Amino acid sequence: MEDFSALATEFTPMIHHIIRSLSIYKNKDEYYQIGLIALWESNENFNKEYGQFHNYAYTVIKGRILNELKRHHKYETRNTPIDSAILEIKDPFSKLEEAFAIDNILHYTEGLTLNQQRWLLQTYLGNKTVTEIAEIYQVTAAAVKSWRKSALRKLKKQLIFHCK
Repeated sequence: MEDFSALATEFTPMIHHIIRSLSIYKNKDEYYQIGLIALWESNENFNKEYGQFHNYAYTVIKGRILNELKRHHKYETRNTPIDSAILEIKDPFSKLEEAFAIDNILHYTEGLTLNQQRWLLQTYLGNKTVTEIAEIYQVTAAAVKSWRKSALRKLKKQLIFHCK
């Protein structure tokens, strides 16, 4: 074991050089460990007929790190996270609820001007902001705010009248 510790200390700069030459910037420690394992295996499997140990170890370490890079790339390209919209389960009663909400909101549009109705429908059915509504109808945000202010005033009057 002491023999490998000395070998690991000697070849650590080489492993870091290989990591830098492959432009690895994420998970450097993981790739360093892979390099150490490859160094261990190259030490175990080395045969003098292969040539110098330094060259053999370099080839084995670089090859093992490249294989791991390929494996990680393959995993990342094939295993993308699932979009949460795909997983959203539709309630069978949601369309009924939506129709009920539309009927209720349409009831309140009575007595409103066209622009006030646009604001009400876009806000509560379309979940649009003032700026999005302004873009849809090609008006300023101030105009939409004016529609909102006058619509709310009329809706309050309707609500007070119905409560009496």
